[in-house]
Order: sequence, then structure tokens, then C-alpha cells
Amino acid sequence: MKGFLIYKRTAAFFLVALLLLAPASALADVRLSAATDKTSAQAGDTVEITVTVSGKGMSVAEGIFTYDPAVLAYAEGAGGASDGFLSMASAQKGGTDTLTARVTFTAVAAGTAEVKFNVEKVLGYDGKEEGGASASVNIAVAAAPATPTPPPIDYATEGVLAQNVEGTTESLYIWRTLENVTLPASYEESEYTYHDQTVAAAMVADSDAPTLFYLSNAAGDAGGYYIFNKQKDTLYPYKTVSSVSKTYILLQPDGSVPLPDGFTETTLTIDEKDYTAWKAQDAQGDIYLLYARNANGEVGYYAYNPSDQSLQRYVVMPARPVQPTLPPEQAIETPAPAPQQAPAPAEEGAISVNATLFYAICGACALLLILLIVLLAIRAAEEKRRKERAAKRKAERERARRQELEQ
Repeated sequence: MKGFLIYKRTAAFFLVALLLLAPASALADVRLSAATDKTSAQAGDTVEITVTVSGKGMSVAEGIFTYDPAVLAYAEGAGGASDGFLSMASAQKGGTDTLTARVTFTAVAAGTAEVKFNVEKVLGYDGKEEGGASASVNIAVAAAPATPTPPPIDYATEGVLAQNVEGTTESLYIWRTLENVTLPASYEESEYTYHDQTVAAAMVADSDAPTLFYLSNAAGDAGGYYIFNKQKDTLYPYKTVSSVSKTYILLQPDGSVPLPDGFTETTLTIDEKDYTAWKAQDAQGDIYLLYARNANGEVGYYAYNPSDQSLQRYVVMPARPVQPTLPPEQAIETPAPAPQQAPAPAEEGAISVNATLFYAICGACALLLILLIVLLAIRAAEEKRRKERAAKRKAERERARRQELEQ
């Protein structure tokens, strides 16, 4: 029995010695903690969670995290955190004892969300694995408080009753502010006194552009801009039509520009909208006029071309009559063309030469002259060769004679 106790004590001693001699990395204990800046939030709030890995001489820690996307939405990460992943690292020599990352969420809906972090791989500075760890946090999210719905505006009391409005049978009211509507291009909000009441008006500074009021019914429905005609104290819908890159404001004629003769009022449909127009006809077909103001402030009648939807200033041109179509029995006979008169005879003694004949004669003369020059050149060459042959024969005879004398 005593020997057994001695044996146990010896084994324990050696076990403790082995533990003391073991490498520090093998004894390292990896721990993971997660802390949130708030455990309860409202929809729309930002929630930040800090993740810390603790160990001994760590260089890399990798892992994942999960959350409920119906309650939380990933916003951003720092320190090696991205949506659903952790990848923390240290460049410190010998490694580090702590690695930290930060994850930011946005609360999107009511509920309880558990965010689970799991570090699956931790490497020491010496490259040995040190194990893993996990942690989690719970966040309770409450619904955002309901935004109170403002009571509807009663424009019958908040606005000003519009008078002499054309194109409608119901009562319309002028708004006192244009804060919630879009102003037309170049227009600015201003105040205007209408029937001793202050209303909002859209106007173009230092311009004769028409004054616009915004009208709607008492409930605020069917709202739109109307042009105010101060002289007649009337209001009619504000309409525009575009041609290429220009925009024209359609107006009602005030008599300052007379309507050209032959035109009658009609309704013209452009882009499924009806406009008041004036129509006439000539040999080219139908002509439509619109009374409008262009971007340069020129007011008058503009000719509208339905084929290409173009507008241009209308200028009265000379009438172009339509050629009548007569039945066959009433067709007007076309008079026979008058006989051509024979050309007057040339005066006696006058010489008339056709241009073609003249050029032919000139060409023939030029060819004859060239031929004559060639012949003369050939003859001169033959004469020169003849003289050379005669001189050669003479020289031979004299040489023969000298040889005879010498013998």
C-alpha cells in the first residue's frame, strides 16, 4: 500500500512537470466576447456591437456571425468585419493578446434579434492553431412610433374662392402657398392681391409672362395652375405645348393680335390632350393655329404641324387657291401650241458658221500642219543621209586613186 502511494505521488509530480514545461501557446485559452451599445432599440435606430477575441500571441482570428435580417439590417463593419464574416489580423511582432472588430446594424422592424458570433480559427504568431470560441447578444427592437397624420386641409376655408373659372362647374379655390407644389420653369412664388385677398402666385420677375394661380377643390383634389387674366378677371387652365426644344404657353386671344382671315375655332388633340385651335385649309391641306407665348415673350398665332409636332410663328402668306377638278365633259381643252416660226434668213453677204463645223475645220488644219512638219523632218533626215553617203563614196574613190599612183 505504501508503495502504491509513492507511485501515485511520482506520477503526479511528472504530470505537473510536463504541464510546466509545455509551450505557452498550447496552454492558450481563446475567449470571445460581444458587447452592444444598446440592448433595446426602436426601428430606425443604429445598434453597434463590439467583438473581442482574447488569447495569447494571436495573429489571425477568423469566423462568422448570423442575425435576423427581418429585425436588423447590416450597415457597416470595421476591424475585419463584413456582412456575416469576421477576419481579424495583427501585424504586431509576436502576435497580440486581443483582436477587436465592430459591426453596426440598423433596426428595421419590431422583434428580438440574436446576433451569434463564432470564431472558428485562431492562429498564433508561430502559425499554430489555438482553437475557437463563440458569443452572442440579444437586441429587442420596438416598432417606431406612428407618425401622426395631419388633418386634411379644407381649402374652402384655407384658400380663396376663385371666380370666373373657365372649363369647370365645381367651386375651385386659390391656394395661399405653393410650398407643396412644383413651380413651372423660370417661375417663382410671390404674393398677389386677388379680390382683396392675399394668395400665392407663380410669376416671372421683370417679365410679361402670365400670372399663375394654383387652384383645387375643397379637398385639394384636381389641383393645377390657372392663368389669371386681370383685364377680364377670368381664370383658365395653364397649358403648354413643346416643339423640338422650345416650350410655348397657350393663351386666350385678347384681341391684340388679329385672327387671320379664313380660320375658324376648333379643338386640336396633341399627346392625348385637347387644345383650343383655329383651322383653315389651302392647297396643301389643313392649317392649325395656336395662340401662344414663346420663351422670348413673343405672343401671337403659331402654325402647328401635326406631322412633326413643330410650331413656328404664323405669317400671312398670299392665298394658294385650290385647283378645281372638273368632270370629263366640262374639261377645258388645252389650246394647241402655236407653230414655231422658221428662223429668219441670213442677210445677204453675211457668213454664218456653225460652231461644231468651225472646231472641225480648226482641228483638220492643225492635223495638216503637224503632218507637213513631220514630212519636212523626214525629208531633211533623208537629205542628210544622202550627203553622208556621197561624201563616203568620194573619199573611197580618192583613196583608190592615190593607191594607183603610188604603184
